Order: sequence, then structure tokens, then C-alpha cells
Amino acid sequence: EIAKKLGVSKVNVWRMRQKWESGESSVNQDSRVTISEDTFEHLLSQTFRSEVNARKVRSELDLERANLELGFINAFKQYSSVELVSMYTKIENLRAEIDALNKASNKKNKQVVNGEINSLKSELDEYIKECSIREMELYYECMKKLATANEAESKSNYKNSKGHK
Repeated sequence: EIAKKLGVSKVNVWRMRQKWESGESSVNQDSRVTISEDTFEHLLSQTFRSEVNARKVRSELDLERANLELGFINAFKQYSSVELVSMYTKIENLRAEIDALNKASNKKNKQVVNGEINSLKSELDEYIKECSIREMELYYECMKKLATANEAESKSNYKNSKGHK
């Protein structure tokens, strides 16, 4: 039960108990400190409570971090849609113009209209490519910022873990 609470092996708990029991029965009073079983169990329960509280705090921090990340993603989506709105509008206008020309074409001017439609389709394709490239640039900038933040956090976590050893 103690091993499970502390998250250590049963062998380690057994060794600790053996050392504790052998220290208690020892008559010579050298530099060893002995504690009662109640005190030992109290210390174990305090340690367990501290671990539980630490896990709870870490969970709350992880949750807050996830909320911040979601907020960032939503803000980025909003920013990118505002950034690209004029391009999207231009694309929709070109599509509407092509549809209108397709509907209005008659047999007399079909070749002229087809030429104009093909020209508009080429312009539309180029504009879609341009819009896609701009969108990828925005995503790339965002990913670079996130990678930089994650790298800084990883370095910080590494330094913190080295400091506790």
C-alpha cells in the first residue's frame, strides 16, 4: 500500500522498513535518528498529499495552457480570414463572372465568350494560386512562432529537470 501511494517499488519500501526497524532495535546511539511508526506513516501521508496537490496543480496548468493554445488558434484563424478576405472576394467575383458568361452565351458570340471565359479561368487559377501561397505563408509564420515557443519551453524544462537531480 505504501509503495503504491509513493509510486515506488515494494522492494524499496521493504528495504526502507528493514533499515528503519534495524535502526530502532539498535542499542548503540550513534548518528542514527529513529522515528516512531506513527511519525513515519504521517510523513508518508504528507508526502502523498503533496504529490497529489502537485499533480493537481500541474493538471490545472496543462488545462490553462491548452485553453491558451485554443485561443491562439482561434485568433489566428480569425486573423488569416481577415487577411485573406479580399482575395476570397476576388475569387468569388471571378467565379460569378464566369458563371454569368456561361449562362449568357449564345451561338453567335460563343467563340468570343469562350475566349473571355478561358481568360477569366486563367486569371482565376492564378489568383487561387496566389491566395493559397499567401495562406501557406501565414500558416508557416504561425508554425515558426509556435516552434520557437516550444523550443524555448523544452530548453526551460530541460534546465529545470537538470537542476532537480
